[in-house]
Amino acid sequence: MTLDPTWSRRREYPVVDGAIVTHSLEAHVTDHCNLRCAGCCVLSPLAARRFATPAELARDLALARQVLRPSVFKLTGGEPLLAPEIVSLARVAKESGIAPKISLTTNGVLLGRAPDALFEALDAITLSIYPGVGLAAGDLEAIRERAARFGVALDEKVQDEFQSMTRRTPETNAKVTRRVFDTCWLRHRCHTVRDGVLFACSRVPGTKLLPQASPAPHTEDGVSLAPRAELARDVRLYLERHEPLASCTHCRGGTGAFFPFRQLTRSEVRERSPE
Repeated sequence: MTLDPTWSRRREYPVVDGAIVTHSLEAHVTDHCNLRCAGCCVLSPLAARRFATPAELARDLALARQVLRPSVFKLTGGEPLLAPEIVSLARVAKESGIAPKISLTTNGVLLGRAPDALFEALDAITLSIYPGVGLAAGDLEAIRERAARFGVALDEKVQDEFQSMTRRTPETNAKVTRRVFDTCWLRHRCHTVRDGVLFACSRVPGTKLLPQASPAPHTEDGVSLAPRAELARDVRLYLERHEPLASCTHCRGGTGAFFPFRQLTRSEVRERSPE
C-alpha cells in the first residue's frame, strides 16, 4: 500500500490489515547521557542512570506489535550507547519484526568503540553532531567507513542550535496549551513505548523530572498496551485525540524559540533548571 507522504502531519492514522500505521516508534534504552545539552528534548541532564534490559524491550515490542506498524523503530535515549547490552537490544528489536528498519540515534561519542555486531544488527544510524564536543574528523570518517561496509544508512545531523521546549512553570492558559498541542510535530513522529505503555510524545516520560511537575503526566498521558479486545480502538483514539496531554502544560512543543547549542554547567544541572 502506498501512503500519502503528508499523512504523518495529520491527526488520522490509517489502519492496514488491522494494524495502525505510524511513522515511527522508539524506545529509550537509557535516560541519561554523556553530554549535558541545554534544551535536551528528553531532559537527559536531569535523569538518573537507567538501562533497559533486552527482556524489557522484547516485552514492550511484543505488546506494541499487536496493534502498531511503524515504518522505523528507533533505539534512543539519553545516549543509547551507554547501555551495556546495546548489541542485544538491537538484536531484540530486529528479531521482533516491529518495523522493516531498525535505527539507532546517538551523539556518536562512543560509536567508534562499538563492536561490529552492533552495525550488523542495524539498518540505520542517526548521528547528531554537536559543535565543540564529541567527534573528531578522523572519528567521523571511520564511522562513515564502517556504516558503508555494513550497509547501514548514516544520517548525519549537525545540531548547532536547540529549541526551547521546557517551561519553567506550567502554562495556565488553555488556549496556549491547545496551540502547542495542535501544532506539535513530536506527537506524530516521536511515539514511544516504555513499561508496557505507549506515549504519543517522547517527552512525556521525562516530564516527571521537572521540579514543578506532579508524577501524574507520566502515568496518565499514555495508553496501556495490555492485551484486550478494544486495544486497537483505544490506541487509535489516543493517537487521534483532540485534547492536549497533561504534559503539554510543561512544554512549548514546536513553538519555542531557538538558541545556540551549549552544554549545561554542573551547577545548572544541580539546580534542575532546564532551558
